[in-house]
Amino acid sequence: MEYVEFIYLADLIGVAIFAITGAIAAPGKRLDILGVMVLGFVTALGGGTIRDITLDLYPLVWVEDTLYLYVAIVSAVMAFIAARYLPSPRRALLVLDAMGLAVFAILGLQKALAAGAPEAVAVMMAVITGVAGGMIRDVLTGQIPLVLQRGGELYATSALLGALFYLVAIQLVDEPSPWLDISAMIIIFITRMAGLVAGLRLPEFIVRGHRLESPDEARQMENREP
Repeated sequence: MEYVEFIYLADLIGVAIFAITGAIAAPGKRLDILGVMVLGFVTALGGGTIRDITLDLYPLVWVEDTLYLYVAIVSAVMAFIAARYLPSPRRALLVLDAMGLAVFAILGLQKALAAGAPEAVAVMMAVITGVAGGMIRDVLTGQIPLVLQRGGELYATSALLGALFYLVAIQLVDEPSPWLDISAMIIIFITRMAGLVAGLRLPEFIVRGHRLESPDEARQMENREP
C-alpha cells in the first residue's frame, strides 16, 4: 500500500470511529435518527473542519471528497441500529474515543506540517483535530467535555505527547512511513488508556489552605439552594 493510500484510509477510519462515538453518546438524549446523524457528522468532521479553517485550507476535505461525509453518516446510522441491541456503550465510547483521538491527532499534525505551518502551530492543530470533535459531541449532548473533566485523564496531553514523538522521530528517519504514524498513534492510545485505567492525570491547580472538593461534594454544592 502506498503511503498516500495509507493516510487516506486512516483518515476514513478515524471519521468512522468518531462518527460512532457521536452516535453512541446519544442514548438517553431522546434524539431521533436524524439527530444521531448530525451528531455523528459534527463529531467526525468538526475537528478537521476547525483545523482547515484555521489554516485557511479550502475546499474543506469533506466538501472536496464527499466520501468522508458518507462514511460519517453511514457509521452513525450503523451505531444507531447496533445500540438498540447492545448493552450500555459507555466503556466502548471511551475506547473508541481514544482510538479516534490517536488517529486524528497524528493526521492533523501531518496536514498542518504539509500546509507549511510552524511546528508549534502544527502541534496545536494536532490537539485541536483530536479533541475538538469530541468536545462538540459532549456539548451537544449536554455533557462536560472529556478534555475539561476532572478525571478526564490525559486527554489532550496524550495527543500532545504523540505529536511531539512524531516530530522528534521524523527527524531520525529519511521519510514518513506508515510504521512511524502507527507508532505515534499507539503512544497516544496507550497514554490515554493508561490515564483511564490507572487514573493518571496532570497535577491540579490547588490554592494553599483550600480543601479540594470531591466530585460528589461539588455536585452537592451546585444543587444547594441559594
